[in-house]
This record gives sequence, C-alpha cells and structure tokens, in this order.
Amino acid sequence: MSPKALPPQDGLNVLIVEDDEIMRLSLVDRLKMEGISTASAGSIAEARRFLAQASADLVVTDIRLPDGSGRDFFHEVSAALPGVPVMVMTGYGSVPDAVDLVKAGAIDYLTKPFKLDGFVASVQRVLHSVAEARQYAAMNQNGLENPFRPGMGLLGTSADMRGVERLIARIAPLDSSVLITGESGVGKEVVANMIHHNSRRRNKPFIKVNCAAIPSNLVESELFGHEKGAFTGADKRRTGRFEQAEGGTIFLDEIAEIPPETQVKLLRVLQEREIVRLGGSESISLNVRILAATQVDLQTAITQERFRSDLFWRLNVIRVDIPPLRDRAEDAEYLARRFTRDYAEAMEKRISGLSADASARLQEWPFPGNVRELKNMIERAVALCDGSRLEVHDLFSAVLQREKSTGSESLSLKAAVEEAEREVIRLTLERCNGAVGQAAELLGISRKSLWEKMRRYGIQKEGEAG
Repeated sequence: MSPKALPPQDGLNVLIVEDDEIMRLSLVDRLKMEGISTASAGSIAEARRFLAQASADLVVTDIRLPDGSGRDFFHEVSAALPGVPVMVMTGYGSVPDAVDLVKAGAIDYLTKPFKLDGFVASVQRVLHSVAEARQYAAMNQNGLENPFRPGMGLLGTSADMRGVERLIARIAPLDSSVLITGESGVGKEVVANMIHHNSRRRNKPFIKVNCAAIPSNLVESELFGHEKGAFTGADKRRTGRFEQAEGGTIFLDEIAEIPPETQVKLLRVLQEREIVRLGGSESISLNVRILAATQVDLQTAITQERFRSDLFWRLNVIRVDIPPLRDRAEDAEYLARRFTRDYAEAMEKRISGLSADASARLQEWPFPGNVRELKNMIERAVALCDGSRLEVHDLFSAVLQREKSTGSESLSLKAAVEEAEREVIRLTLERCNGAVGQAAELLGISRKSLWEKMRRYGIQKEGEAG
C-alpha cells in the first residue's frame, strides 16, 4: 500500500527536469493532483536557474538532457544541495547508468515507460522520508530524540556509509545484540540511535551507558542496581540501568572498559536475560535489547586477557563497523556542508556553504577526531565567520596561525594529526567549561587518557596558572 500524499501545506517541493514537454507536463499535473507542490524544467540550465531562486526537497531528473548529462547534474545537485534526494528517470538503454547513480547516492530510479501511479508512489515515499528526517532534525535541536530513517544519507554519501545505513535498516527490526566498532568520534552512538529508533522498541526506553565514565567500583551497581544496605552508603534500593531499559534498548558504549569481574555478570545477563541486584538474591527477568560499542580491538583485548572471549561472542551476534572519516573524504565535504547549513540556520547567519579551497583542504585533513572533530570545527567556523562562505582561514585558523609562526608552508601528516587532536580537545574542554570528566565522555576516551593528552599538548584547565 503506497503512503498517503503529503498535503501542500507541508511545504515540500518537487522539481521535475525532463526535456520531453508532453511527459514533463503529465508528471507535473499528476503530482499536483495529489496535492504535491511541483515545478519543472526542460533543461539543466533552466533547472539551475530555478534552484538558484527557489528550493526543492526532491529533484527528479532524466539522464539524457539536451544540454548535458543527468549523471553530471546529479553530482552537481549532490554537491551544492547536500541532503536533497535525487531520483533519476531513464530509458532501457541507460539502466546501467541509473544503477551506478543509485550506488553513488541517488535515492531511486525509474525505467521509462513507467506507470504514473508507480511514479506518484515513489515520490510520496521519498517525501515522507524527507518530512521525517526534518522532524528529527527539528526535535534534535531542542534536545529531543526522534527516529532516523535509513537511506537518506544521514551518515554520509560514501559507499561505505550507504552500506552501513542499509545494514541498519535490515537489523533494526530484530532483537539480536549488535556490536558497533570504530574509532572515537566516528558516530557509534548515532548508529545506536538509528537502530533503536527504527526498531519495534522505539517507543520504549533507550538507556545509554558510557562504561568508561563509571568508576570501576560502581559499575555493577550502575548496571544492575543494588539493595538497601548492599554497601556503605547504600541507604535505599537503587534501580540499575538494565531495569530502567525494560522493554527497550540499552546501549553500552566503550564496553571494553567494563572490569573483568563485572564482565562475568554481564555474560549471565546475555545468556539468561535476568539480573540480580547487588546485595540481593532475587533474579529479575529482563526484556532488553543490547547494543554495545567500542573503539578497542576486542580480539586483541581477548589475547591480552582484558576481555572475555565468551562475552565477545555473545555481543558480536551482528557487527557494524564504521570506517574513520579520513578514509571517506567525500563524506567530510558532504557532512561539512550539512553542518554548515544547520549551524548557520541555528545562529541566524547568512552562510551559503564552503569555498572551493576550503572544501579541497577539508578533504585532505586527516580528522583524528573523526565526525565529532568535523562538527566542532564547523560550529566554531560558522560562529566566527564574517563572510557569506566558509573559507580556509575560518576552518583552520589555529593551524594557519601555527604555520605562520613557524614559517612552514604545510604540515606533515603527523603534525596535522597532532594539531587537529589538540584543537578538538581544546574546543571540547571549552564547551564543557573545563570539566575534564565531561569532556572525556564526549571525546569517548578515559579521563586518564585525556589528562595525558592535555599534558602532552600543553592544554591547561580553565583557572590553572600559565
């Protein structure tokens, strides 16, 4: 059953780019009959003029156009309007081209001749996804959570991240445990959010636990709860995070930081689906889905006897590996444009995007802090930018200043990584008002590691003597 048409007051607009006038008018008229706001263009040049003056929430384009290739126009729209889905139309002879475009990020393709009912249904599906993604973004700005919908390029446009989104779509409805791996800052928590909010448990609790931020002597109480009198200071019963997640999902971030003695009890939870509160004797049954994440190579941790192999295999039922941002440069530019648009809107600034030089340098940056570093970089750049576009000096002001003072024209890879890491730590501490524990949690590293990096880079807490 196709979704209902979106009413015109939803403000969603479709642009049809088709040189055949009869077909173009037929498509436009049919969408308007369904209450969908629609504009049209007979050429790429005409489409460019429209997009320069108005907005489109979906672009539907033919592959063969009189003044250029629909393939090139797709890439042009994707670069200039990140997040705007593109659907392509093609004749039988161009199907391989259309399939390649879908692999590159096009939302769908239609083979001519096609039925108008099927065309309308495809457009409605995409517009519903756009509306849901917008609703999520609006609620997320207010600190609320709302479902992601995989397939809209929320994680990036690279083949790797499209693959991750497709995997999420397949595993979200299941109850299997999921292990999410990747470096700090790649978006492991974002993936966990997507899995939960697209699952059958979406209306139940989603409890997040940063295992690295909990003192080792309190981990068991935090996860499983305790009875009154279980230890000194336990003056009342406490419900643990697993009980709080009943019926929903628990996300155990940095699972490798759980102490060995607690790993044994966590294994029992996975095997028996029940817990015993600290100091108690009653077994409490659980209906909880478990998502775990780590930046540590657990196979190595097993070899070093820091992590139980039986617990690893219980967690590793389904695995989602997220590659670092430096291995997918196209995502760096795509996400940078998206973050720029979001921050510019939030700060009420007229910034249209990034200059060509800024985009080029951004794709060369190693991003040791991954997406988290990129997001912090863009937020800072938008806040301080005085122009209509983000330039190289807006993004890399600290690096350029250091280059100027040393007389260096460029940084070595090692120096660039260190400079980027120093900057992301500084910005995170600034955001947390110097709270090292909170900054360590946001960075996804232990407090000890953060102190060591601060000492290495000469970063002082606010209020410390210089």
